[in-house]
Amino acid sequence: RPPRRAPRSPAQLVEDTVGEILLRLPPDDPASLVRASAVCKTWRRALADPTFPARYRAFHRTPPVLGAFWGDAVFVPTASFRPPAADHSGCNVLDCRHGRVLLENLGSGGLSVWDPITGDLRRLPDVPGIFSLVCNGAVLCAAGAGSRCDHLACHGGAFLVALVGAGIQGKVHACLYSSETGAWSALTSAPIDYIYLPPDYAYSTTSCITVDNVPAALLGNELYFIGDFGNEILRCDLVGENLAVVDPPDVETCYDGVVVMPEKNGRLGFAFVKANSLHLWLMETGPEPDGYGRWEKRRVIDLETLFPILNLSPYLSGFVDAINCIVVTTAQDITDKEGVQDGETLLLLLAVH
Repeated sequence: RPPRRAPRSPAQLVEDTVGEILLRLPPDDPASLVRASAVCKTWRRALADPTFPARYRAFHRTPPVLGAFWGDAVFVPTASFRPPAADHSGCNVLDCRHGRVLLENLGSGGLSVWDPITGDLRRLPDVPGIFSLVCNGAVLCAAGAGSRCDHLACHGGAFLVALVGAGIQGKVHACLYSSETGAWSALTSAPIDYIYLPPDYAYSTTSCITVDNVPAALLGNELYFIGDFGNEILRCDLVGENLAVVDPPDVETCYDGVVVMPEKNGRLGFAFVKANSLHLWLMETGPEPDGYGRWEKRRVIDLETLFPILNLSPYLSGFVDAINCIVVTTAQDITDKEGVQDGETLLLLLAVH
């Protein structure tokens, strides 16, 4: 007969139980873990275990919203968490995904990738000169859609940066940067129709090509950007390194912001605001190689019934993939005791799934 295992001592059993209890601390405020580590040596050992961070992320899955970037890349915390060197004055945040932030220097136009957890800042090589200031980008984990990466702790590994910008002669261009090669890929282009702006428009010209500065939607190995004020969707294939144009729903989107977002079963979602109502559309089938797909109206949400006390003027600013929420920016007029009105901008997270 094999020898019997010695029973665990009560002290070991208590320490294991403490670890299971600490796993259930809510992640909304990371300072709670720091305070817990100061209770006693047993709690500190449980939190300092090398396997605890991965178990903690796997247990909670959906990461909390710890803050937002405001204005020129200034981090505004919503909890006690504040990353090292959080404020990057003179920069614009192009994207924030998979634990990384893509920054654009407003003076030089250079790009950097910042890890807010470690404070590491990597400056990227100059992008091809054909790109104009009307561009947008995305940063993401270099692991493909078929990998086992759950993006809970991959911020320290290899990454990709996709850049899409308006060019000349009726084309938009895209290129990819890989942290593994340290270089940009060759340019890929797609033709796009000029749109006509009214003569009284502030920046009126006879024609215009734009790439809207809203976060791109990631579906598998493809990124979807918004172009031409919501009149075009630009699909960037990260594997084939090509760019294609996808037609959005045949609706008047106005200028109150348009976002694309990943939906269930790998389908593409499309949202815009009109007359204080949020319109949601869904592509029934995936885009074909020529860029076409069939759209259906999903639903319409009356924002005035959700936020009746606000002077809305809503504008769609983006979509947070990790928590399935649309970011709505709205301006509210506030009157002080002397009757003077001032404007305040509010950020609202609207769950749509």
